[in-house]
Amino acid sequence: MKNSEKPVIIGAVHLPYYGRNNPAKSIAEIEEYVMTNVKVHVDNGIERVYIQDENLNLGPADPETIALMASLGKMLKTELPHMKLGMIMQSHDGVAPIAAASVSGADFVRIKVFAGTMYKAEGIRQGVGIDAVRYRTMLNSSVKIIADVHDREGIPMPDVPISMGIGWADRIGADGLILTGHNYEETLSYLKIAEKMDLKKPVLVGGSVNDDNIYEILDYCEGAVVSSSLMLDSPVPGSSLHWDPEKIKRFMDKVHRYRAEK
Repeated sequence: MKNSEKPVIIGAVHLPYYGRNNPAKSIAEIEEYVMTNVKVHVDNGIERVYIQDENLNLGPADPETIALMASLGKMLKTELPHMKLGMIMQSHDGVAPIAAASVSGADFVRIKVFAGTMYKAEGIRQGVGIDAVRYRTMLNSSVKIIADVHDREGIPMPDVPISMGIGWADRIGADGLILTGHNYEETLSYLKIAEKMDLKKPVLVGGSVNDDNIYEILDYCEGAVVSSSLMLDSPVPGSSLHWDPEKIKRFMDKVHRYRAEK
């Protein structure tokens, strides 16, 4: 591992569709879903969790998305005050997540297209990092920004090597970087490049993390975002619980053993 600090593990809880994408979903249902699934992470050893809005949007976040994320964040910080809470919005917007996180007391945001240009399913998206950092400064907010470099859900503008993307995100002002390739081998190659750059901020892997590869990942970076590998194989009908407490505990036990062995 790059340093002797405790590995940074972030659980990702994806919200169901709501609002314009699913008007039948009530706010009460979303609140129950979020509280149930965030709490199962915290109760089983994951101290950092972010909630992820999944509503697709071609441009800035819808007003109801900002309002709901702020409301959910306030609820979670009130009920689970010792947890480090984060947010991510699918909308292409550097201001909205900072706003919702700041007013709710959340600790960090993840921004997918922070620097450079990405070709994604929604079209061409240009980095919103400068907007995010300037807005955070204007609010005098303490919210940290974790930025993806070459978001794996898209393709970066041609001829921009990963080292340049890392440098851009670092210089614009991200507090931490997420590196995730389109496959595991590419992810490792990104981590090895970042390690040689001697960055002064944490580097995390943002996807495809599981029991089998977490040790190798932690050899090259400070931590990881984990989600799908910890979900229930078959959610119980009628239950809002989607993440498996036993899988979470087993995964975190392995993370703790890694630190002890090092």
